[in-house]
Amino acid sequence: MNQPIESLLGTQLPLPGLAAWCARWADRTVAHQCYSNWLTPAQVQQTVTRLALAAESLQQHKLQPVRLCWVFEHLRLHLAIRPDGACLALFAENRA
Repeated sequence: MNQPIESLLGTQLPLPGLAAWCARWADRTVAHQCYSNWLTPAQVQQTVTRLALAAESLQQHKLQPVRLCWVFEHLRLHLAIRPDGACLALFAENRA
């Protein structure tokens, strides 16, 4: 785990409307925190793992994603990706 990043996120979050966050390092270790009762840690981890793999597959088409956003009925998912494969995902409530 990357303790400085976890400490930073722990002191700065939660923000209003933030349902969860998940950090995935280049070695594929994961840290996360859920702030809502409708997202489980397993859902957050699985979602980030699969979306990070989807982002990696874009590289086969010569696309280098840095930031991606998915919008669902009740959730917006923001994913920031570094060149080494580490990423940070923010799960935000999709509300006005």
